[in-house]
Amino acid sequence: MECRHGNFWIGLGIGSILGAVAYRLSRTAKVKQLENDIYDAIHRIGRDAEAAAACAEKKAMNLGVKAVETGADIANKVAEEADKVAGKVKDKWEK
Repeated sequence: MECRHGNFWIGLGIGSILGAVAYRLSRTAKVKQLENDIYDAIHRIGRDAEAAAACAEKKAMNLGVKAVETGADIANKVAEEADKVAGKVKDKWEK
């Protein structure tokens, strides 16, 4: 039994040492700079995504306005043609 407990304490000690070394290495200036670069990149991507969404929304609104204008133009042309046809029918009925 004593051997098993000794192995536990040795493993615990080695794990603690490795954890302390890993933590110390993770706090170096190079790692902090890399971490800051990653956060900056994520924020830039977020801002670019927001700008792209706003641009897409604006283009969709412009496209919608153009579609409505085109539809109105077509409706006016159809109304003019209908008036012409109605005028012709009226002329034929009056004859």
